[in-house]
Amino acid sequence: MNIFRTFWKALRELFEELLILSIANFLWIGMNILAIGALLLTWSGGASGLFLLALLLSAISFGPANAGLYTIAQRVTEGRTSSWRDFFAGVRAYAQLSWKVYGLWLLGLAIILFNLQFYNLNGSQFAALISILFLYFLMVWFGMLIYIGPLMLLQTDKRIRTIARNAALMAFGRPLFTIGTLVLMAIITVTSIWLPILLLVLTAAFLALWGFRATLTLIAEAEARRERLAEKNAETQAPKGRGGQVRPRE
Repeated sequence: MNIFRTFWKALRELFEELLILSIANFLWIGMNILAIGALLLTWSGGASGLFLLALLLSAISFGPANAGLYTIAQRVTEGRTSSWRDFFAGVRAYAQLSWKVYGLWLLGLAIILFNLQFYNLNGSQFAALISILFLYFLMVWFGMLIYIGPLMLLQTDKRIRTIARNAALMAFGRPLFTIGTLVLMAIITVTSIWLPILLLVLTAAFLALWGFRATLTLIAEAEARRERLAEKNAETQAPKGRGGQVRPRE
């Protein structure tokens, strides 16, 4: 239920802040237009080596553009007003960190895709099993993509290792939530490919807003679990008098 509750909350916020999110989406497309064109060109041309190179180089624009988009998403989830200036403020504030975060993520994606292609071309039964393993890695890797952008802004500890660890804990700690969210996001992305106006106006901004909401949901759940555990530990460790009643401290 949390999957759909989070989806509807993000969808409601999308329509409430449609104008600024559409502007942010357009700015995101504008910053990434060259990278998107290079990826489409190398993919359609069948040049896998050039495609992987274009994928790695896309971090130059993809990282800062995502930082700007998630800055707008954060302000929307917090109920604050936003303008296009906030998008570029996020780009400037998180440029170096976003290059590191998304550069490493894209490097991992390139390695996974390279191995998938290598073992798919092998043709042996063992290679088929390895391909299944890398498909699992690919799903987990995209699951982590939901959380790394929001964590980049939310965490006070900005170390790459900490961001990656927390994103992995969210993906592995709540696999059904992550997989369900990822599948729905994939459906929306594929639908947007058939309706390019959605890609131009809404899709990237909505996915960023949804990812931010999903991250906040898991953080709130983790904090609630910690509070319940702390209360339970306090009850079990509290000194008790006769009849099981807690003794008042003097």
